[in-house]
Amino acid sequence: MIITDITQQVKNPKRYSIFLDGKFAFGIDGVDLLEYKLKIGQELSVDEYDTLMGKMEYTAARDAAVKYLSTGLKSVYQLREMLANKEFSNTSTERVVELLISRGYLDDVAYAKSFIAHKTRVNNFGRYRIEQELLQKGVSEKDSRRAFEEIAQSDGECQQSEHEIAKKALLKKIRNKNIEQIACDDKELQKLRGFLIRRGFDFSLVDKVLDQVLKEK
Repeated sequence: MIITDITQQVKNPKRYSIFLDGKFAFGIDGVDLLEYKLKIGQELSVDEYDTLMGKMEYTAARDAAVKYLSTGLKSVYQLREMLANKEFSNTSTERVVELLISRGYLDDVAYAKSFIAHKTRVNNFGRYRIEQELLQKGVSEKDSRRAFEEIAQSDGECQQSEHEIAKKALLKKIRNKNIEQIACDDKELQKLRGFLIRRGFDFSLVDKVLDQVLKEK
């Protein structure tokens, strides 16, 4: 295969079109064009062409990953899914994942800690619900457990307990309701138990919080 022409693209002047044997073969960024030292008349063997395509795909996958991570922390699973949806090869995807993990840009424990803080503060979710959502995002039970442990160790004094979070969620739920009527309505009490359980709180904790809130009110 011989490079028969290299032309600057009209819609994107930073990219160039490479023609092999008179036919368009691929587009390439100007920086990569200089790095790979491609020029008209240059002959490429099949192995050289495949190597070049592999390098270009890796660069594109890396750039796509960096752009994706710029929107916020992501799990390793989420990044892999994004790259797979963009149809990057497994080889390029795993190279990018390894690079970003080694540079500290991908860290499932750090992602889980951020996720836990948000779900606790904003949604008033209990640990069980958060753990299930982390699993859905590809975070292992081990990393999830470690994240909870690190949060407890670093923020022990200011960290809300499960009891406090559950109480906050319940108070928000019943803020416009008649507490005396709720206390006498088994069906309504069961609905509130179901609400807290769906939020991820333990059965025994649910009854304690419900009992406390009703007595205080």
